[in-house]
Amino acid sequence: MSSEDMLYVKGAKIWVPHTEQVWESATVQRDYRKGDITIQIVKDSGTSVELSIKPDGSNLPPLRNPAILVGQNDLTALSYLHEPGVLHNLKVRFCERQIIYTYCGIILVAINPYAELPLYGPSIIRAYRGRSIGELEPHIFALAEEAYTKLEREKCDLSIIVSGESGAGKTVSAKYAMRYFAAVGGSESETQVERKVLASSPIMEAFGNAKTTRNDNSSRFGKFTKLLFKNNMSVMNLTGATMHTYLLEKSRVVFQAPGERNYHIFYQLCDAREMHPELILDHQDKFEYLKMGQSSHIDKVFDKEQFKETIQAMTVLGFSTLQIADILNILAGIMHLGNIKFIAQGKKGSEDVDDGCDIYHNDLHLHITGEMLKINSDNLRQWLKTRQIESVNEHVLIPNSVVTAQAAKDALAKHIYAKLFQYIVQVINKSLNTGSRKQTSFIGVLDIYGFETFEINSFEQFCINYANEKLQQQFNQHVFKLEQEEYLKEGITWTMIDFYDNQPCIDLIESKLGVLDLLDEECRMPKGSDESWAGKLIEKCNKYHHFEKPRFGTTSFYIKHFSDTVEYDVYGFLEKNRDTVSKELVNVIRQSQMSLCKQLMEMEEIDTLCADAAKVTTLGGRVVISASRQQLTADNRKRVAPSKQHRRSVGSQFRESLSSLITTLHATTPHYVRCIKPNDDKVAFKWEASKIVQQLRACGVLETVRISAAGFPSRWSYHDFYMRYQLLCHRSLINKNDLKQSCQNIVAKWILDADKYRFGNTQIFFRAGQVAYLEQMRANLRKKYITIIQSVVRRFIHRKRFQRLQRTALGIQRYARGYLARQKAQQMREEHAAVIISKYARGWLCRRRYVRLRHTICGIQQYARGMLARRRFQAAMDYYRAVQIQRFIRGYLARRAYQKRRRAIIVCQSAVRRFLARRQFRRLKAEAKTISHIQKMYKGLENKIISMQQKIDELNRENSSLKSKSSEISVLKMKLEVKKSLEIELRSLKAIVSEKDQTLAVLNKQLEAERDEKMQLLEEKDRTEEEWKRQKQIWHVENIELRKQIDQMIEMAKNAEANEDLRKERSFSEVETNEINEAYQRAIKEKEIIENENYMLKEELSRYHKPNDSRDIQRHSRSVSNASSQNEEDVGYVSAKNTLELKRHQGGENTNQISPETFTSIETTSTPKSGQTSLILKLRSILEEEKKKNKLLNEQLDRLMKRHKHTEDSIRVSELEVENEKLRSDYDLLRSSINHGSEMNELEAQYQALQEELRRRRDECIQLKAVLQQQSQSIKSFGSTSISLRGVDLKNLNDNELIEAFQAQKLVNRQLESELTALTEENNAHLGDLTRQIDELRHEKTQLQEVLHNGLEQIDEHNIEALRQNERYLRYELQRSFAQYTQLQEEMNAMTRKFEALRQCKDKLMLKLQEHGILQEGNIKESDKKAVANVSKQKVANYQGVLKFRKEDLDKILQRLVTGMTPRLAIGLLPGFPAYVIFMCIRYTDLINADDDVRDLLSKFVVQIKKIHRNPNVIEIRSLWLVNSITLLNLLKQYGDVEEYVKFNTEKQNQQQLKNFNLFEYRRVILDIIISLYQVLVKQIQNLLEQYIVPAILDNDEIQRNRQVQGMRVRTASMDSTSSPEHGKVAAWKLLINHLEQFYKQFQHFGLDSCYSEQIFHQLLYFICAVALNCLMLRGDICMWETGMIIRYNLGYIEDWVRGKKMSNDVLTPLAPLNQVSQLLQSRKSEQDVQTICDLCTSLNTAQVLKVMKSYKLDDYESEITNTFLEKLTAKLNERPMIKNDEFTMDQKFIHPFKVVFKYSDVKLEDIELPKHLGLDDLLTKI
Repeated sequence: MSSEDMLYVKGAKIWVPHTEQVWESATVQRDYRKGDITIQIVKDSGTSVELSIKPDGSNLPPLRNPAILVGQNDLTALSYLHEPGVLHNLKVRFCERQIIYTYCGIILVAINPYAELPLYGPSIIRAYRGRSIGELEPHIFALAEEAYTKLEREKCDLSIIVSGESGAGKTVSAKYAMRYFAAVGGSESETQVERKVLASSPIMEAFGNAKTTRNDNSSRFGKFTKLLFKNNMSVMNLTGATMHTYLLEKSRVVFQAPGERNYHIFYQLCDAREMHPELILDHQDKFEYLKMGQSSHIDKVFDKEQFKETIQAMTVLGFSTLQIADILNILAGIMHLGNIKFIAQGKKGSEDVDDGCDIYHNDLHLHITGEMLKINSDNLRQWLKTRQIESVNEHVLIPNSVVTAQAAKDALAKHIYAKLFQYIVQVINKSLNTGSRKQTSFIGVLDIYGFETFEINSFEQFCINYANEKLQQQFNQHVFKLEQEEYLKEGITWTMIDFYDNQPCIDLIESKLGVLDLLDEECRMPKGSDESWAGKLIEKCNKYHHFEKPRFGTTSFYIKHFSDTVEYDVYGFLEKNRDTVSKELVNVIRQSQMSLCKQLMEMEEIDTLCADAAKVTTLGGRVVISASRQQLTADNRKRVAPSKQHRRSVGSQFRESLSSLITTLHATTPHYVRCIKPNDDKVAFKWEASKIVQQLRACGVLETVRISAAGFPSRWSYHDFYMRYQLLCHRSLINKNDLKQSCQNIVAKWILDADKYRFGNTQIFFRAGQVAYLEQMRANLRKKYITIIQSVVRRFIHRKRFQRLQRTALGIQRYARGYLARQKAQQMREEHAAVIISKYARGWLCRRRYVRLRHTICGIQQYARGMLARRRFQAAMDYYRAVQIQRFIRGYLARRAYQKRRRAIIVCQSAVRRFLARRQFRRLKAEAKTISHIQKMYKGLENKIISMQQKIDELNRENSSLKSKSSEISVLKMKLEVKKSLEIELRSLKAIVSEKDQTLAVLNKQLEAERDEKMQLLEEKDRTEEEWKRQKQIWHVENIELRKQIDQMIEMAKNAEANEDLRKERSFSEVETNEINEAYQRAIKEKEIIENENYMLKEELSRYHKPNDSRDIQRHSRSVSNASSQNEEDVGYVSAKNTLELKRHQGGENTNQISPETFTSIETTSTPKSGQTSLILKLRSILEEEKKKNKLLNEQLDRLMKRHKHTEDSIRVSELEVENEKLRSDYDLLRSSINHGSEMNELEAQYQALQEELRRRRDECIQLKAVLQQQSQSIKSFGSTSISLRGVDLKNLNDNELIEAFQAQKLVNRQLESELTALTEENNAHLGDLTRQIDELRHEKTQLQEVLHNGLEQIDEHNIEALRQNERYLRYELQRSFAQYTQLQEEMNAMTRKFEALRQCKDKLMLKLQEHGILQEGNIKESDKKAVANVSKQKVANYQGVLKFRKEDLDKILQRLVTGMTPRLAIGLLPGFPAYVIFMCIRYTDLINADDDVRDLLSKFVVQIKKIHRNPNVIEIRSLWLVNSITLLNLLKQYGDVEEYVKFNTEKQNQQQLKNFNLFEYRRVILDIIISLYQVLVKQIQNLLEQYIVPAILDNDEIQRNRQVQGMRVRTASMDSTSSPEHGKVAAWKLLINHLEQFYKQFQHFGLDSCYSEQIFHQLLYFICAVALNCLMLRGDICMWETGMIIRYNLGYIEDWVRGKKMSNDVLTPLAPLNQVSQLLQSRKSEQDVQTICDLCTSLNTAQVLKVMKSYKLDDYESEITNTFLEKLTAKLNERPMIKNDEFTMDQKFIHPFKVVFKYSDVKLEDIELPKHLGLDDLLTKI
């Protein structure tokens, strides 16, 4: 049985042709057998048809693809690759699922939806970033991501070719591709570049796009944009762009077809005319160039807003205000130029009116055009009416007809607009390409119109179709190359694939004597015409197979293009190819006063693509098909030489630019986008099959399908094929360890023809139809097995149902009988109860009647008595009120009569007073007219005149004084000249001062040299002391070894005594006696060594008290400045080492007091038993004595060394301070002398003083040498006879220097006393600290032991691992604590020894000072009391929780506390320990009220934390400082004296409140830092988790590990098989949960509170949900029932983990959308379940639910999702009270706000200790 017989069976789905729908689905009615000549089918419309078939079956109707293959992302993944299969797959995706993008091999097919879709937001860009193509749904972003990834990986140039007919969405696709590149290729330092790249789109759309009958925003030019990228640290950053334009449709400026518009910019400018009144614009319908199409408006487009956007974009791209104004003037000039009217004007006496034309003199638009373009309107009028013809010797002016003048005007308008468009492109390129000249890579985006065919096709359509022929050839070659490379990579045998080659059609157009060549030749002919050119075409090109002549006439010709045969009308070809414009009119524009007009007319047309190919640097430009050759005047010819490009025709220019474009594309890796226009009505998601099929043929999609079908189009990986078709093979033929062999067995069993498949390295290749055949076989087997399973299940269900019915019937009977019996018993009980109830009811009724009657009678009596009493009371009240009313009325009448009489008296008084006043007024008026009164008035005026005269005199005096001052100006000028001369002298004096400064510097160097000599002497002493210390260390080591040996001997002696009691009657053996003798001999030798060392130490000490030799004194030279540091113990230190060695040598020979023979004799005279005991006692006593002697000697030596060191240092410091003070005073004197002009005298005086000082120092050195020599000779006798020396007369001494030396010695002794007291106090304090720390460590050790003991008793078998971990941690803490305890114990012992040594040294010094008569006993007792008091006070110290620090140490503290605080150190400390330390430092600043210190502390702390926030750090560090920042904020609140925070504090904590500072602002700053740390921490964790989310949630199938969801052909060009973390053995969900567990443990170790950790995990779960849900929404191939089960299963692990950590249920809330999606995938999808789905999806918006439903992949036996169901579901979802949101993705970048709550801290500040390993002890001090 052939495969056709098995496929064309009854019920098989096929395709049959249809007149309107192109293809229609049908069903086979009966089985087909090979050789049949007919086949019976039934169409979906219900019509039964019998098709005629050839006997060989070659014309069988194409089969439909299986249901599983319908809606594939890639058309080449279809099993049956043919036109109806491709068309149906696109229809299902576009109409039913509303998916506009589909792959077809390397092509991305984009269908224009004519609707706004939420597919291009930032969340979608982030979703496709880093994803391989084919991993998510097809998208323009996926193609752009593949190009960008290839650019990053291979650093090569790439291109994206976007093609399609007008209205298909080419411009939008190119715009979104560039938006993606700008988004992913940007960086923080180059954000302006992305803005400019995106801003270029509105400008180019305004100047180059227009409304056509097919598209409201049609690009009327071609555009090739190069996005330039530069490699920056292996990241390709967008650095700039260049734009190449070509084939601008200039004719649209002067003509538009009905229903079309001119370029958008004209209508935008007219709509915004109020903003630019200077342009004198009107409504667009008033301009001839704008109203031809009679469609000046576009629905839902606001030209005024678009104009604002265009101007804003021009500003962004660097257009200046003047440039924008000039461009708008030129545009307005073009519009007014179109409104110029011509009138016909004939010759006199002639009837012909077409000989000339004229323009009205008052033509408004002519004058406005001249004003806008700043040209002479008369010249414009002249050359529009006439034209000039050049002859040999003269120029002839010929008048233009109206038609000719109109054509000249239109040519000028087109020429100006074309030049303006070229200029705008140049400016944009200059702004975009701002990067360096360094070599960069680019991604080119080619936006080109597709194949065009209209009723009348002219020169523009010819050029467009010619370009598409070239691009189709390049596309075919690239597709063929990729197909062959795929076969070679997989290592399969293949034959050459034949594909359509359109080279003959290209030769017809561009070869010699081709269409373009003949057109150029005809253009060069003087009398060439379109008709003659058409005749030549028919004559010369008729030999080409792709050329056809018309049946009738010679005004057209046919060319057979790759997609269709097109008829071209020859009318206008020559004129458009020449593209002429009047040179006189061009010269008029060139003479404009506007610089931009001049620049436009002088611009050359540069083909930037050719320039790039030739490595020529340009600003960019355009290639237009209607650019005129530049006409130059005689002057301009001298200036600008005509280039060759200007002499070429438009066709030749376009051919060269197209060749450059193809060369550029061949040098890049191309990616193809084919835009499809679904209908002409621009209706959303309307499908017109005939139109779409035509576009699929034209754009090369079907050619790609044909090439794929010719080879092996169906490709499956071995794993996917095995998972899908393992059902077709018996398990004996399956080897799970070798999937390739298992797949070979499956294929060999069912496909007998070996040519139908190939086995590659990683994939299986099938020819067309084979996968569908296997799918049919699989469906048949599944149907068979499912039938068997169904029969068994149905039997089981019916049997269970019968048993359930039987049990139910018996149960009903049993309960019914019981119910009847209970009913009868109940009736009997009710009858008996009724009798009893009636008895009691009658009695109750009688009682109630009596009580009611009695109550009524009593009530009536009560209310009657009350009524009578109220009546009596009311009568009494009425009588009282009447009396009161009478009283008030009588009083009112009396008062009214009194008031009336009083008013009458007042009226009489006023009349009398008025009469008297009038009489007095008349008398005064008569007196005012007398002379005496007038004189009194004038007297005041005279006084004023006199005062004014006095003021005039004063002004005159001031004027005279000013004149005298003006005369003094000349004198002052002379003095100014004198001052200038003094300044010159001052400059010269300053130069002299600088010379003196140099001299002073030389003297200072000499002084430094003297000081260096002094320092050398001190360094020699230091070296000697170091040698002494080394020797002392050697002795100390020997002493320790001796102690060890003596201890061993004592131990041996103890053992011997113990054994002696047991062996009383036994004698010692000879062996034991020999051993004791040997030990004794060793002890004797060691005793000798110790005695020698003690003797040498004594000698060394005595040498400090003896005078030195005279030759040693000569080696020292000291000045008076350090004479006080020289005492009796300082002499002779140079030769100390030699003397020591000499004494040691002598002592080794002469100081053996007891010889070995003496010990031998002693040993022999005593018995063995008593000898051992006495020997041990003697050795022990000798050893103790020697230890004491050695200790005393060492202490004396230390004391002497320290005394010398402190004395010399103090003297050295004092000497340097004196020198520094003297130099400072000299400098101040010098500066003051310069100000007074006496610097020379001062310099000379200082120079003389320095010379004098130098001489004095030399004399002092000589005197000091002599004094030291005399002192060394007499110091010994002076010390022994100090008492007698007091009575000796000082005058008998040889010199007074001895007295001075003695006084210096007394000062040194006093200084030593003060230093000793300070050291004693310090050691007492330190000893108290060490004791307290030891007590605390012991207490802590006890607590740890108790915790460890209790933990070991409560061991749980189920938590063994946790207990082991805790045990390891406790052991580590125990070891660390013990090490600290040991270290502290050693330090305490050392300090104790040091204290004792200092105490003894102090006592000796006190004795010595008393011998010299310096100190009295009272002072000693007082100092001892002070020391004891300090010690006792230290023991009872009460800490206040304050850390004292110095301001200069603040940087070190923060460096060790913040920068040096590693997570390992922090785990062993108190949680939030750095925060507590910082706060205790803040308390210290509050205690001393230091505003600057607290400000510096908090500011520097904030800066350090911000560095952690900004710099890249590990998660542990960010978590650590998040905890510390929260702790510090809580401490500032708890101790900030805020009522709401301090209510839980203890009394001690309330005492520790901040008293002086209100740190509210810093609390806000720290809160901001906490939020920033939280956001950065969350983002860092999210970046780490992102790679594990999709494998763990969507791809992880525990039933079949590593199973990927079924997918047919996956594009593997840039896929990485090891990118998923689940390729190992560990389950992906375990990896995800392990990371969550790791973060949870970190938060616990650092002490993060649960409320904060829950917020972090709440955000992380939201991110997990967003990433998984977005991936699911963009992967339609996994939207199936099985995926819902996988999601629910994997989310269960995360939920169990969260509940296991005892977090609140709110943490799981973000997972609700993902849970609901899983339930939605597993729910029933019928019309009855609409309400159920709405109730289920409460957390999903309408777009998300519909996206899942439309992307859902049905299983073989699931019912189909109908459109009615989707409509009802949409309506029901929209009724929900939710915010409308068209986005089906979740925002992955969204971060929930972080809530910081106050937590009370019960940690006592006074109990916090500073660990030693932090190194803060020397910087911080507890108070």
